[in-house]
Amino acid sequence: MGRPKIEESKKCIRKDISMEPEQYQRLCSYCFQTERPLSWVIRKALDEYLERVA
Repeated sequence: MGRPKIEESKKCIRKDISMEPEQYQRLCSYCFQTERPLSWVIRKALDEYLERVA
């Protein structure tokens, strides 16, 4: 039995981003220390940023 289907409106959108090597190293280090996936950390950081500026 497979996973239940996710509603189309609730699916995450995939986008490629570019970052400097130092940023990537710092991000990976943070993810390792906090035991969080890279995508989760980026989404949370983006949410916090958008709350401040938008």
